[in-house]
Amino acid sequence: MATLGFLHGGSFSQLATLADPAVQAWRPRSVYLPEAGEADFDGLDTLIVSDRLHPGLLAKAAPALLTVAERGGTVVVLGENDITGWLPGLEACEPAETNFWWWRTGDDNGVRRTHEGHEAWDFLSERAVRWHYHGLLKPPAGATPLVHTVREQDGDPERDQVLLYEDLVSTPGRLIVAAMDPVYHHGSRFMPGATQLLYGLLRWTG
Repeated sequence: MATLGFLHGGSFSQLATLADPAVQAWRPRSVYLPEAGEADFDGLDTLIVSDRLHPGLLAKAAPALLTVAERGGTVVVLGENDITGWLPGLEACEPAETNFWWWRTGDDNGVRRTHEGHEAWDFLSERAVRWHYHGLLKPPAGATPLVHTVREQDGDPERDQVLLYEDLVSTPGRLIVAAMDPVYHHGSRFMPGATQLLYGLLRWTG
């Protein structure tokens, strides 16, 4: 089993997620962001960067956490986080209106899967990626968009309105970046699909 790290800020939802027996089965190393140093990321094959972390502390820890990808490992960066300015390859992250209740009103929230032959879909269900999001990502050229939105579409949705992508070009390793915040919603027990996304990411990258 790969060595997994779980970067968190000690919030109730992050601690509840970390304590989940299904997550503990992966034997994650708890990395507390306010006290994190370079040694905390040594030897990790995969690092989950929890959503909703303190932006200043996250930017400060970025050089250390990115060493996981620089060594050839995987870094999974979840939203809602401020990732512009320190995440390699990311060209932009634009704010987006969040519709929390679309599945109750019958609306189409515009979320679509892409690159259906990608290995990610062996681990992620439709429900896992189709709930809500907190931003529109513009990944680097050469990255693989996996989820995008067709709402208010301008230009190429696979470049300009991406919600989840895999980046194998910006570091020697792999960056998986999402505009969704599954740790918060799984730990809060609020949002269909969040738990499926979290567990699916663990299976995919573990």
